[in-house]
Amino acid sequence: MDEDESQTKSLLEEHKDTSCVYDTDTEQSKGDTEQYESFPGQKSLTVGKQSRFSKLSGKAWGRVWCKICQLPFPVFFIMWNEFCERFSYYGMRAVLVLFLTMFLDFGENSATAIYHSFIVLCYLLPLVGAIISDSCLGKYGTILSLSILYSVGNVLMAISAIPFSSDRVLNIILASIAMVVIAFGTGGIKPCVSAFGGDQFTSKNVHLLPVFFSIFYFSINAGSLISTLLTPVLRGYVSCFGEDQCFPLAFGVPAILMIVSVGIFVLGTKWYVITKPKREAAMLFFKVPWSVGYAIYHRIKYGKIDNTRNFMDNASPKFSRKFVFDVWLLLRVLVMFLPVPMFWALFDQQGSRWTLQALRLNGSFGKFVILPDQVSSLNPIFLIIFIPIFETIIYPLFARCNIFKKPLQRMGTGMAIAGVAFLYAGFLDLYIQSQSGLLKNDEARIVITNGLNQQAHFSYPDANQTFSLDEAYSQKFGVDDLKTNDHNLTVTVGNSNMTFYLEVYEKHILQLFLTETDLITNDTIQWAPKGDKVNVRVFMGEVSTFSSADFSLCSSSDCSDDEMEYHVENITMNDISKPANISIKRYYYRIQTDNETIGTIIKELPKELRSGGIYTMTIVEDSDNGVSLQSGLANSPNSISIFMQVPMYVIITASEILFSITGLEFAYSQAPVSMKSLCTAAWLLTVAFGDMVVVIIAESSIFSNQAYEFFFFAAAIEISCIVFVIMSYFYKYVDPSTLLVSSDKDASNNLNESKNSKLVSDDEAKGETGTYTKQLDHCEDDLKRVD
Repeated sequence: MDEDESQTKSLLEEHKDTSCVYDTDTEQSKGDTEQYESFPGQKSLTVGKQSRFSKLSGKAWGRVWCKICQLPFPVFFIMWNEFCERFSYYGMRAVLVLFLTMFLDFGENSATAIYHSFIVLCYLLPLVGAIISDSCLGKYGTILSLSILYSVGNVLMAISAIPFSSDRVLNIILASIAMVVIAFGTGGIKPCVSAFGGDQFTSKNVHLLPVFFSIFYFSINAGSLISTLLTPVLRGYVSCFGEDQCFPLAFGVPAILMIVSVGIFVLGTKWYVITKPKREAAMLFFKVPWSVGYAIYHRIKYGKIDNTRNFMDNASPKFSRKFVFDVWLLLRVLVMFLPVPMFWALFDQQGSRWTLQALRLNGSFGKFVILPDQVSSLNPIFLIIFIPIFETIIYPLFARCNIFKKPLQRMGTGMAIAGVAFLYAGFLDLYIQSQSGLLKNDEARIVITNGLNQQAHFSYPDANQTFSLDEAYSQKFGVDDLKTNDHNLTVTVGNSNMTFYLEVYEKHILQLFLTETDLITNDTIQWAPKGDKVNVRVFMGEVSTFSSADFSLCSSSDCSDDEMEYHVENITMNDISKPANISIKRYYYRIQTDNETIGTIIKELPKELRSGGIYTMTIVEDSDNGVSLQSGLANSPNSISIFMQVPMYVIITASEILFSITGLEFAYSQAPVSMKSLCTAAWLLTVAFGDMVVVIIAESSIFSNQAYEFFFFAAAIEISCIVFVIMSYFYKYVDPSTLLVSSDKDASNNLNESKNSKLVSDDEAKGETGTYTKQLDHCEDDLKRVD
């Protein structure tokens, strides 16, 4: 590495070590300053306005676009690469849970468990990616190789959505392989891309790093926002391979974007500054747990070393003084991470449980329909809106009121607010259940459609009602009541009676179609309402003027072949078509009979189809036109607006800003200089552990009611919040600038890093205990500790 590259790397490291820490030298205004309690002997840690590397001021934001053209040319390839990669990842994730439930036919609990298992892998594997990058391939090699693997996974995911057979076994195998490959790709490159972008700056343009990271962050959110709005449209409004939805296209577009991402990244190769891997950085991932294990072993075998200030000093005989102290600082931060996973357990359910809840809501908005998997796009939208509001209004207001000024206080507040979001979700779910008419475990429904040209009377347990031609009978029963009563249904038409024996099962809808001589039964489990679909079937009742007909639902009055959304050919009297799911629109129906006198009838549907409903279209005779259509409702449509979920997303986004963004700053500023990357990897691991909690809860099926599960998570996060607040009360903040100075002094100490890092035998370690104890005392003034 030449002198200029060394100087550039040094400046970059300095930026990385100061960009997220608190500036103690910047002039503060009264409303923007605060004092943090620090270690005994340290100066108080002043927190307020950050350094010029840390955050762009309001005026600086106005100059950002003027500085973009000054950025190093290679970073534009990296930023566009990141935009395409994030589009691919979030686009695939947006439709994943619906793919699992609607296409692969997994139950909601299993789909939720698979979805969160995928996220677990995505956040476990950054550790592997960091080790690969630092040990052998370097950042460029890691990004390129894993991005190619990532693209292969996306292509496999698109192929897995093609309906090869009805049993879906091959689809499940391909999807499983694809998700593992995608997780390895996205997780492996996660710790490398932004750092590789920082490597492109030299001493001449290092001052532009804040601009780069601002645009880099914007590209992440732009890719996420656009993909979560677009891919659900590709899924819901396009039909392909004989399916009413097009998951291959919804996964295929993200796959194309990922391939484009690789191409963009490769195009910039000859302009990149490519640094060699730091193998000593990779060794930290193994050396840190080794040192902790040795400290435990040494403490058990030889007892406590005299005059030690903390537990990790027991490792001093084998590891250097500086390294031991850094590990102790790291452990203090990691202990604060223990309650953190519960936040991610709640936050990541936006793409699973909240999306599944949106399926049972009405997405109609005037002439538009908001799809259930589009609702998650509210999070990046609110994030973009809320960040400047928090920075310019909320945080200054907190400072003036002298509340929530410390990072851990803000994180605790974010956890508490997240619990409120899930409390709201639970009550909303109870309200949906009360309005939707969904069947519970001990309930069933009977639906009767009259296909005759006259009224019919029927008698069934607890029911003795009359219905006419344009009115279908639907009643919900308790299964236990049905089991103790006579299951015979008596139908009276004119002077004739017919009796039929019925079998009814819990959570099933028994559809009955009455003809002149029979009662046709169709037993089906309750159709899961879909927020952007309705379920329709056609029944042709008693007719005498024609023998068969073709039936179509069209999007316009022309009702041409290209405009047909639903079509059934050659349906005859007493026939029932197979059910189909179609999009929510204002439809026209076309009935083309085999009677030339009647011909073809095109009219607007008498009732608008509403999301989540099960409709039976009955073709009957009409005295005026010869034929007409009656629409019966077998299952109530979704009546509650999807906008009822908006408060949930407002609350969870506010909690994300308070918790996640502040948490990253806390972890980075409190970690020792030599272990900031390791601390960041540990932060990502908390996401994986949080999603593991969701997997366990979903797979165990503890809760029979989804609302109760929401209440459980609300209670769990509040308990975690209480624990976190108590831990925060005893936490002593470290002044990062003092740590930097202490590290420099420690380097000039008599403690030689290379000598003390050498492994020695346990007997030698025991003999050197006294020597290291004296050295610990000599360093007391330089390295401050918590009593």
